[in-house]
Amino acid sequence: MPRKLLSILVGCAAIQASAQLNVNTALTPEELVQDILVGSGVSVSNVTFNGAGATTPQDGSGSFTNGNSTNLGLDAGLILSSGLATSVVGPATNFGSDQLYTGSDPDLLAITTPGNTILDKAVLEFDFVPTGDSLKFSYVFGSEEYPSFNCSANFNDVFGFFLSGPGINGPYTNNAINIALVPGTNLPVSIANIHGSDGLSCPAANEQYYVYNTGGTTIALNGFTTVLRAEAAVTCGETYHIKLAIGDAGDMAYNSAVFLQAGSFRSNAVPQVNAATFHGSGATAEGCEGDYFAFFRPAGADSTVVVNFFLTGTATPGVDFQIPPSPAIIPAGQDSVVIPITAVEDGIVEGPESIIMNVFEINACGDTIINSSIMAIIDYPEIVIHTEPHLLLNCDQDSIPLYAYTSGGLGQVVLTWGDSLHANEVYVPGMENGTYTVSATDECPRSVAMEVVVDAGCQVIIPNVITPNGDGMNDRFHIDGIAGRENFVQIWNRWGQEVFSASNYQNNFFAKDLSDGTYFYFVRVLDKEYTGNLHVLGNARK
Repeated sequence: MPRKLLSILVGCAAIQASAQLNVNTALTPEELVQDILVGSGVSVSNVTFNGAGATTPQDGSGSFTNGNSTNLGLDAGLILSSGLATSVVGPATNFGSDQLYTGSDPDLLAITTPGNTILDKAVLEFDFVPTGDSLKFSYVFGSEEYPSFNCSANFNDVFGFFLSGPGINGPYTNNAINIALVPGTNLPVSIANIHGSDGLSCPAANEQYYVYNTGGTTIALNGFTTVLRAEAAVTCGETYHIKLAIGDAGDMAYNSAVFLQAGSFRSNAVPQVNAATFHGSGATAEGCEGDYFAFFRPAGADSTVVVNFFLTGTATPGVDFQIPPSPAIIPAGQDSVVIPITAVEDGIVEGPESIIMNVFEINACGDTIINSSIMAIIDYPEIVIHTEPHLLLNCDQDSIPLYAYTSGGLGQVVLTWGDSLHANEVYVPGMENGTYTVSATDECPRSVAMEVVVDAGCQVIIPNVITPNGDGMNDRFHIDGIAGRENFVQIWNRWGQEVFSASNYQNNFFAKDLSDGTYFYFVRVLDKEYTGNLHVLGNARK
């Protein structure tokens, strides 16, 4: 089947699916370079796109985020494409074959098959001055040409990163060299040099750097490389020029794209440092735990990073705080490392003190580059629980709320009533005395507690005479102050025989079937005990 007819049929069969990769095409080439691509250690100027200054967004360029939800290998960065940047959004069935009519480029022509043509170019160029002795950035190249045209001489889209400047002598424009190379070789990264086997006449090439994406759900390109590194030796303080270029080879069908990692275009970058406290206020307090400084790997640096640091500020190491010695190590494959810090509780009111963490590197120019972060040490603000410690009631409420709030402490302070109830208020019985414990715990972590005493005001009054004659007056043994309170009632006749007993007595003794006479009672309400005589007179319930 002819190639152009195939592209039409596949294009018609494309199915739109929800994208996980977020693509933004609203940025100008200048913004894409300055705000997205460039990291630390370089200053950039003279940004052009396809040979001209560009103050508006351009076809074939854009930025992306949310790459970690895909199989791309990069989370965020810049896109250059021979088609529309938005066409890279997956799934792989979203076939992209945009025609931009942006022309050719001599350096792309130089790396394609002799006599071939380049169309739909996207060429981003700029000058930069490094502060170190090396240039590094990370990228992924992908294409719709995979896997059908892996070994095609005519339809093998190409790209290159062409670097020129002091000490560089190569075969491309301005004596540039191409630093987009297959790792460990001098071969340019291309469809021809990195691909899998098509199962027919085209064997795999450098397959360890290839990602099969036919049937993929997040990236529209049928194949792409693993994350690769472009790097070169440079001279600190000199001006260099780089040309990032991609284009269709042979015709304008089938998009190809290169993804450049955000912040990875750098030269001898210094790790970033942040002061981090467990409670998030930017200050630690004497005697508190869980606070630290965090060192973050520079974008694009994937090997072990040695982080040299020194400390300044008004606080004295070893006296006001404890911290491990320099350097810190960020292991390969790990994004960051934390250095714990403990502020010493010395019992002296000193007011705020400061710790300034300075991460540094001496670059190839002999300049010391420093990133800093500050943490304050404060005297611990003691937790105070505010509540009414003693409540005197009138024995007229089934339940009452107990309220508390706190001042002081560090970070969030949690109030706990008893063993488990986390709240500023709690409801307790209002008809019985009680002692309740409320505690407060902050993020230091420290805890304090206090007791709240509830006096229900329910005086226990026990009658000594009842007249159970059915007239509705004094018919039962009614004990005031017993309702809702733990209790026990026991009654005997004068021969010591038990005639009534009950736990949780409900004032329901009517002397039924008992003769008039004198009886003896034992009453326990909470932890108090009462004894006495009960006279039953005029009993009509015998």
